[in-house]
Order: sequence, then structure tokens, then C-alpha cells
Amino acid sequence: MADGHFRLTFLGRWGTGVLPGDPWMRATVLLLLCLAGVLRCWRYWDMPFMHDELSALVRLYPTLEETVLRGVMAQDTHPPGVQVFEWIWTRLFGLQPVFVKLPFILMSLAALSLLYRTAMAWTSASTALIMSALMAVLQYSILYGQLARPYAVGLFTTALFADQATRWLAFGKRRAWWGMLIGMVLSAYTHHFALLLVGLMGISLLFLTPPARKRSLLLMLGASIALYAPNLPIFWGQLQLGGLGSWLAVPGVSWPMDHLWWVAHTTWWLAAPLLALAFWAVIRYASGRTNEMASWPILLTWGLAPMIIGLAYSVWRAPVIQHSMLLFSFPYLVLAVYSGLSGLGRRATLVIVVLIALLGTATLVRVRWHYELTYANNYVHMLRTAQRIHTRSPGDVLVLFDAPPEQLDLLIHQGQADPDLPHIRLRDNGRGIDLDSLLQRSAARRLVYGESNGSPPEQLAAIQQVYPHIEERYDLAEGTVLVLDRDPGRAPDGTTLLSKATPGGRPIGTWEIAPEIPLITDAQGVVQWDMDGREYGVLCEMRLDTVTTMPQDQIEVIARLRPGTDAADIALVVELRQNDATVFYRTDERAGRTLNDTTKALVLIVATRPEYAPRAHVPVYMRAYLHVRDRAQVGVLSMEVRRRDGNPVLYGITSPITGPWTHRP
Repeated sequence: MADGHFRLTFLGRWGTGVLPGDPWMRATVLLLLCLAGVLRCWRYWDMPFMHDELSALVRLYPTLEETVLRGVMAQDTHPPGVQVFEWIWTRLFGLQPVFVKLPFILMSLAALSLLYRTAMAWTSASTALIMSALMAVLQYSILYGQLARPYAVGLFTTALFADQATRWLAFGKRRAWWGMLIGMVLSAYTHHFALLLVGLMGISLLFLTPPARKRSLLLMLGASIALYAPNLPIFWGQLQLGGLGSWLAVPGVSWPMDHLWWVAHTTWWLAAPLLALAFWAVIRYASGRTNEMASWPILLTWGLAPMIIGLAYSVWRAPVIQHSMLLFSFPYLVLAVYSGLSGLGRRATLVIVVLIALLGTATLVRVRWHYELTYANNYVHMLRTAQRIHTRSPGDVLVLFDAPPEQLDLLIHQGQADPDLPHIRLRDNGRGIDLDSLLQRSAARRLVYGESNGSPPEQLAAIQQVYPHIEERYDLAEGTVLVLDRDPGRAPDGTTLLSKATPGGRPIGTWEIAPEIPLITDAQGVVQWDMDGREYGVLCEMRLDTVTTMPQDQIEVIARLRPGTDAADIALVVELRQNDATVFYRTDERAGRTLNDTTKALVLIVATRPEYAPRAHVPVYMRAYLHVRDRAQVGVLSMEVRRRDGNPVLYGITSPITGPWTHRP
């Protein structure tokens, strides 16, 4: 395939038109581009920033130099290209979402037209239109096409390189040579996986280019390396950081299938037709019923190699692999899989394209709840809820936010809440906040609590020791917002008692309580287990899959104690075990801190979830027990285990929604 015959008769068969193909093909792809535009711009004026975008915008500093030094080199794992672009763009047009997102959406749409041209050259009209339909309606491309982050840009720059490289191979035009150079350099400055893809494409060109033009190709590759050289120190520094292991798990063997399941909208309504179509393409290719040229090995390499390399790096070096990183190579994987559909007639092609468009759009809206999830920003919702409750009951509401402070500052600056809204930030730049004391001192009737990913899971249970009644609850992607009020003596709303043990009472559930632990009664007539001189003695064990329905369900273990001294070294311990191995271990050690005003007890809380266990299909057992390390005198009033319904859409944007979405905003 490295000779002129391949170059002229195959890649160049549709000519040099802007949109290649017969009139019906051009009309179909134009309609698909219109559909893609509608889906990306639906309720455009209501589109908020998401966490990933806010994390980039708060790293825009007054000067460009500071933005590169502090916003990229010190805090980011991406090349500086998009951060520099956002610095320039926001100074021209401001920080409102409608302006910030616009160039990214436009680049996403431009990428689809370039991908169509590349697909027409390397495969067939049927395959190209199927790929265009998928890229138009899949949440995969829509989500990352709406984000003001490197993904839409990387899809555009890699598609530009592929398109111009194809035209250079086919026609040898100087303009295409410059297009390749621009596409490769921009890809390198946009995203490391975009650089990886164009690097693979560049290596492929070495084998496809006729000998007479290899010198020109090498000149383009050399110029690209020279133009990328200023970023090499930044790239090397980021490489030394390893990966995203502080918050991203090492991928398991199921990651590729989980990825494809998410791409197919986590439903067989879309996955089954796409899988059937892939089998049909393979059968057609194997039986020789297609007139397709042998381009699928090249396309499969471009589509699959980034995933293999990313997975290998994530397993053997440090976790980096995410859905977003494979967006650039995904279209070529689609082309390779469906290349066997070459030769389909117009009617069959249009039926398939319309079916994909209808199923993709329907499942995007009704299965993935894309617009409801992505347009209900967690940080915006907690600010607006707090503002509403504060306006209704000024001076009688305590507002607690557990969210990145700099992102809240940006949203308040944009007018999402009154700058003078009284609130306390629990994630306040490392300064410790004694939540127990704060709650006990508060005289407010109501409390607004907004939590985001990374919030301690025990926090809500601690709040409900004082504010047990939930008036409002809103489950959102990446967090939950609640309005609570005081109701002394009430059991915490939103929880179900699973197990409880009290001295002198009959235990509910499975408990191991050492029979030799004596019972004592204090001056108020309260019975306690006396742990004086004992290290262990009260244990609860249960299998989590028998008491939970989804991975985000929360199990809260609550112990109420009366230490004989503030110096007593006490811990409430919760372990998760799989196959006799401990896979999760957490303690609450609050000796010497504030006692509960109502019960005059020290309350220890540890929360866990099935999702904390690494192997999803292996039974998970929980063990909860008290550990009095110094064997001091401690009276145990009670221990209980409660289940809290999890947030089914917590990771719902980039993962399956795990249950009924009951608490919608």
C-alpha cells in the first residue's frame, strides 16, 4: 500500500471537495452535523460549568507567565495549550459559560466534518455515515464536546492531522503538508493522548508514503518536534508525577468492557444493535461480500493502540486511563469495526443511520439523563439552595459547604449567590474545623449542607446527630445538597437501622459481645458496658450485599461512649474484607472532643460503602468493633449500624446510573 496506485486510486477516489460523496451522502452528513449541533447546544444559555471546567478556570492567573508556571506546571497534568488559549479567550470575552464554551463546541462540530472526510477516504460511505451518526449522538462525544477542556480541541486537532495526512498521501499538495504540521503541533500542545495518536499516525505515514516524498514527510516530523521542544521540560516534569493515583484507581480487567458499555449509553437498547452491526460487518468482510480496501489494520491500530498503551501505563506505572483520553482515537476504532459494511446500498445505509440517530438520542435523554445531570451543577445548586433558605429564614440557618473553596469563590463572583451569604466552608484550605463543637454551638433551626466528591462520608451522619430531620434532599452528579432541621430525639431521616446492641438489651443483628464484660449503672440509671482494662469486646459483622442495593449505599456505624477520662485512647474501627483479605480500614478517634449535649456521650462514626471494595463481584464482609488501645475506663452506651440510600447519580455522568433517581433537583 506504499505505492502511488494505493495513493491515487483509493484515498483520492472522492476528489478534493469540501464534503466528498454523492449528493445523498453529503445531504445525510449535513443533517447529522445539524443534529450534532442541536444536541451540543440544547438549552445553551442554561449550560453551567462542570467541575473539570471550574478546576481549569480557577487556575487562570493575572499574567500568562503565572498561568503557565502555577496553573500548568505546578497543578496540571495536561500540556499548556488549552490553558493558554483560555487565558486569552476569557480576557477577551469574560468568564460566562456561554462565551467560554463556544469555541470548544464549534471545534467539536468541525472535528466531525473532518472525521467524515477521513472516513470517506479510508473506508466507504456506509462506514463513514455510521461513524458520523455515532459521533453526533453518543454522550461520549457530546459531553466532551461541551466541556471547555482539552477534549474537543484534541478531537479537532487529531482529526485535522488525519484529514490533512490523508489528502497529502492522496494528492501530495503543499497545503496539506502545512495542515499536517499544524495538526501535529497543536495536538502535542493540547493533550498527551492527542500527541500519542498523531505520533502513531506519523509512524504509519513512514510506511505509507512513497519513497519520493519521504524526505518531505521527515521534514514535517522534524519541524513538529522542533516546535514542540519548548514544552519538553513541562512534559518531563509531568511525567515524573506519574499519574492520577491520588484519586484514580488502577484499572481492572473489566475496564475496556466497562468503557464500551458506557460509550453505548449503558443500555442494551443501543448496545445490542451496535454489537449486531459489528458482527454483520465481520461476517461480510470474512465472506468477501465487501469491496473494502485493506485499510482496517491501520485504522484498528490508530483506534486500539492508545487504549492498550494507556492501560499498560496505568497498571505498571500509575493510573491515567479515563474515558476522555480515548476520545481522540475512538472514531478510528469505529471505522475499523464497521469497515466490513462497505458496499451497502443507499437504503440500507440510511436505515442504519436513522436507527442509530433515533436510539442514540432517545437513550441519551431518557437513559443517561444527560441534560438533567450535566445542567444541574452541584456547586451552583448548593449556593442557590443556601441563598433561598437564608432569604426565607435570615439568621436562623447554618450553611455548611464541603466543596473546593476556589470554585465556590468563582461561582459567587459570577452571581450564583450573594457575596455576603453567611456560610462555613468545611474544606477551608487545611484549617481544622471541629464539626461537633460547631454543631453544638449553633442555635439555628435549619442547616443547609452541600457535599461534593471527596467529602468525608461520616460528615452527614455527624450532622444528623443534631439536625436529624431532612426537609429537602437533592442528588446530583458529583454531590448532594440537603436542608435539615432540628428535631430532638428523632432518628436520622434517610437511614434504616440494620443492627444495634445496647447493654442489657437484646441485640438486633449479628453481634459478638464478650460475656465477661460487666454491666454498670451510672448515677442517672444509664446502663453501660464497662470496658475498663479491656482492649476489645464488642463486634458486629455482616455481609454488605445482603443489606445494600447499589455501590453508593452507605453503611454508618455509630458508637456512643462515656470515656472515664479525656485522654482515653479509643477508636471505632470498620473493616471490609474480601476473600479473607482486608481491602478497607477506617477508624474514628475523637477522644477528648465535644460530647453530645443531649446524650452526654462521645459519638464515634465510621461510614463505608460497597464501592470501596476493589472487586465488585466478590462478596464483601464488614467488621465493626471498638478498640480501647490503652485499656482505659470506657462505658459503652450503644453501637448501631445504619444504611443510608446512596446517590445513584453520584458518578452518573461517566458511569452507569446505579438506581432510581428519586431525589431530583
